[in-house]
Amino acid sequence: MNLDRLHSLGLLVWAPVIGNALLAVWAGAAALGGRRTLSPIFWATVLVVLAILAVQAVPGILLFIAGARPRRGLHLVYALLVLLCGVAQYGLRPGGALRRVVAPTPGAFREPRVMALLCLTQAALIVRAWMTAALD
Repeated sequence: MNLDRLHSLGLLVWAPVIGNALLAVWAGAAALGGRRTLSPIFWATVLVVLAILAVQAVPGILLFIAGARPRRGLHLVYALLVLLCGVAQYGLRPGGALRRVVAPTPGAFREPRVMALLCLTQAALIVRAWMTAALD
């Protein structure tokens, strides 16, 4: 399978979208339930979704380095935003570097609310990146 086909493989595009949407619902339900933290299973699922997203993104990065360009330059903007959102998701995990900056005192960080918004945003950004690449 060539890099272009791997980068646009439906499973690798839609699994992170659906995964992030489910994570947003999960975190949102926890926030509405008054929880201040999310379970280790939630955070493990975030890492799995990010790993799938990385497998999808690496061929795109390699294609770009090799000189291929998307039909619309806006695709690169959304790709950068997806990357930044993924860094935030990874960095906000328990023990993450970003979390130590954002919430230096334990209990000050309401992770369900933040993660619900972040996961929903990530799902939307992935869809927009796909739309700018797949649709003319």
